[in-house]
Amino acid sequence: MLSSTVTEAIPAAEVKARSEFVPLTSLYAGTIFVSAFLLFQVQLIIGKYVLPWFGGSPSVWNTCLLLFQILLLLGYFYAHVVSTRLPMRSQTRAHLLFLLASLAMLAVTAGSWPSPITPGAVWKPVAAGSSPEWRVIAVLAVSVGFPFLILSTTGPLLQVWVSRARPGSPYRLYALSNAGSLLGLLSYPFLAERFLLLRTQAWVWSVVYALFLFAYGACAWALRGHVSPVESTAIEVSKGDEKPNKTARMIWLALAACASAMLLGTTNQICQEIAVIPLLWVLPLCVYLVTFILCFGNERWYRRSIFYPLYGLASFAALAVLSAKVPPHILIEIGVFCLALFAVCMVCHGELVKRKPAPEFLSTFYLTIAAGGALGSIFVVLIAPRIFQRFWEFQVSLLLCGFLVLIVVLLDKASWFYKRPSLRVLLYAVIVAFIFQGLYYGRALVAMNGGGQVAFRARNFFGVKTGIQDQAGNWLTHGRIRHGVQLRDPAMHDEPTLYYKRLSGVGLILDHYPAPLDRSGKRRGLRVGVVGLGAGTLAAYGHVGDYFRFYEIDPQVVELSLGQKPWFTFLQDSRATIDIVMGDARISLENEAERGQFQRFDVLVLDAFSSDSIPVHLLTKEAMAVYIQHLSGPDAVIAFHLSNRALDLRPVAYGLSSEYRMTSVEVHQPGFSVWVLASANPEMMNLPELKERSKPVTLSGAAPVWTDEYSNLFNVIRPLR
Repeated sequence: MLSSTVTEAIPAAEVKARSEFVPLTSLYAGTIFVSAFLLFQVQLIIGKYVLPWFGGSPSVWNTCLLLFQILLLLGYFYAHVVSTRLPMRSQTRAHLLFLLASLAMLAVTAGSWPSPITPGAVWKPVAAGSSPEWRVIAVLAVSVGFPFLILSTTGPLLQVWVSRARPGSPYRLYALSNAGSLLGLLSYPFLAERFLLLRTQAWVWSVVYALFLFAYGACAWALRGHVSPVESTAIEVSKGDEKPNKTARMIWLALAACASAMLLGTTNQICQEIAVIPLLWVLPLCVYLVTFILCFGNERWYRRSIFYPLYGLASFAALAVLSAKVPPHILIEIGVFCLALFAVCMVCHGELVKRKPAPEFLSTFYLTIAAGGALGSIFVVLIAPRIFQRFWEFQVSLLLCGFLVLIVVLLDKASWFYKRPSLRVLLYAVIVAFIFQGLYYGRALVAMNGGGQVAFRARNFFGVKTGIQDQAGNWLTHGRIRHGVQLRDPAMHDEPTLYYKRLSGVGLILDHYPAPLDRSGKRRGLRVGVVGLGAGTLAAYGHVGDYFRFYEIDPQVVELSLGQKPWFTFLQDSRATIDIVMGDARISLENEAERGQFQRFDVLVLDAFSSDSIPVHLLTKEAMAVYIQHLSGPDAVIAFHLSNRALDLRPVAYGLSSEYRMTSVEVHQPGFSVWVLASANPEMMNLPELKERSKPVTLSGAAPVWTDEYSNLFNVIRPLR
C-alpha cells in the first residue's frame, strides 16, 4: 500500500525516465571507475618521469601529491559550480565542450612532446635551489594539469547527475571511485612498471584517456534524454533536507585535512626517517584509499565502539615506538605507523560519512573534502619544512585526530557522551593518559638527543640533516643513515672515515691510481669527479695539483662544509683544488657536455645510493654514456658506492659496466662499505693493491641494464632482516 502511494506521487513520465535510466548506470559506474584508475596511473607515470629532474627525493612525490590535491579541489569546484548554477542541458553542453578541448590538447601535445603527457627537456631545471617545489608544480601543471582536472570532475559530477536521474544514494559510487584509484596504484609497480617502457606507459595511458573522454561524453549525452524537467534545472533542495551549516562544513574540512596530513606525515616518517625502501610510499597511500572504500562503501564498516579504542591504542603504540631508545624491528615500526594511519583515516573518513548531507548537497560535500585534502597537503609540503626542524607532521596529525574526535563527540547530542554519562570518566582517563604519554615522549627525546649531542638540525625539500657531536668527532646523519664523520683527534682529523677509508674501494683506487700524464707526457694532478658531497670526506685524498669537482643538489649540505661555521673541514683542509657544482649531477654533466666542457676525470665517484629514494636516473644506460663522455681515457675508473641496507645494486652496476665493455670488480669493507669499480682497461682492475682486496662481481642471476625508459627496483630489493 505504501509503495503504491509513493508511485502515485511521482509523475508517470518521470517514472518512465528513471526506469529507462537504469541500464545506463553501469556506463556511469564504469566511467567513474576508469577515471579514478587513470587519475592515479597518471600520477605515478608523471611522478617517475620528473623524479630524476629534482634529485629523486621522497619530497618530490609529496609535492606531486600536493599539486594533485589542488587540481582535485579545482575539479570538484568546477563540478560544484556547474551542477548548482546551470540547467542540466547547459551542464552537458558545457562539459562536452570541455571534453573536446582536452581531446584537442592531447592531439597537439602528442606531436610536440615525447608523449602527450610527458614534457620535453626544455622543462628540466637549469639552476639548483633549496626549495624546488614550485618548479615541480609548474612542470606537472603544464604536462598533466588539464587531463587531471578533467578526470577529477568525473566522480562528483556523474554522481550528481545520477542522484537527479534516479532515486537512491550515490555515495557508493565514491567507494567505487576509490577502488579504481587503489587498482591504479597497485597495478603500476607490479604490472605497468615491470613490463612497459616509460614512454610506452605514457602512450598507453593517453590512448585509454582518449577512450575515456568518449565514454564521459556518452554519459553527458545520454543524460539529456533521461532527466525530468524538474531535475534538469539547478539543484532544488527538498523541504525535508536541511542545508549544512557552517559548523558542519568546518568539521568536514578539518576531518579531511587531518586524514590528508596524516597520509603525507606517515609517508615522510617511514620513507625518510625509518626505511630506505623504494616505493614504500605506496603503502600509506593504499591504507588511505582502503579507508575511503570501507567508509563510503558501507556505513556499517565504521563503528565508533571499535575505531575510537583502536585509534587510542595505535596512538600509544606509535608514540611508544617513537620514544624507544632502541628502535624495534623495521617491520614493526612500519606496521605500527601504518596502523596509526589506518585508525586516524578510518575515524576521519567514518565521521565524514556519518555527517554526509542529502544528495542535493553532494557537490558541496565533495568540494569541502577536496579542500581539506589540499589544506593537509599544503601543511605538510609547504608549511612544515619551514616551521619544523624534524618530521613532526606525523605526531601533529595524530594528536589533531584526537582533538577532532573530542569535538565531534561533544557536538553530537546522540553520542555516547550524552547517552551514557558513565563513560565520561573513561574519556577523561584517556585524555590524562595522552598527556602523560606526551610528557614521556618529550622526555625520551631529550634523553636520546640531549647532553649536547645534537649540535644542529636543518630541514629543506631534500630532508632533515642532523649534526651529532660525540667523543669521536662530528657526524652527519640523514634519518638513520650516517653520511660522514670527521674525527676530533688532531692526528686523524683529516683522515678518511666510514665508507671512504683507505682500504675501501674508492680509497684503494685514489691512493694507488697510476700517476696520470698530460698530452705532452708530463705528470699531472689527478682529476676526480664526485656525485654527492656528504661530509666532503673524499677531499682528504687530494694532493697538490689534484682537482676535485663535487656535484651536490642540496644547498644545506654545502653549507656544512663551506658555511661561516663549517661543521666539516675536509674541503678547507684539502691540498687539492676544489670546485662544487650545484644541482642534479646528471643534468649538470649533460649541460657541461653540450657546452663542450668535458671534465676528463681520471676517477668518477658515484656516491648517491646509500639513502633516500634511489636516484635511478644516475644508474641508467643513458647516464653511463654521459659519465663516459667526461672520462680522461680508457684508464679512467668509475667508482659506484653501493652501501645500502635495502637494495643490492651490484647487478645494476655490473650490467652497466658490461654494456660499455668495462671490466668491473667489487670491494667489500665488512661492516662499512660496498664498492664496484669499473674501467675500460682491465689492467686498472689488476693493480696489486686493488687486486689483493677485490673480487669479480658475483651475481645470482642475469645483470639488468636499466634505461631511462625502464627500471625495476623490486628485482634488487634485499630481504629484510
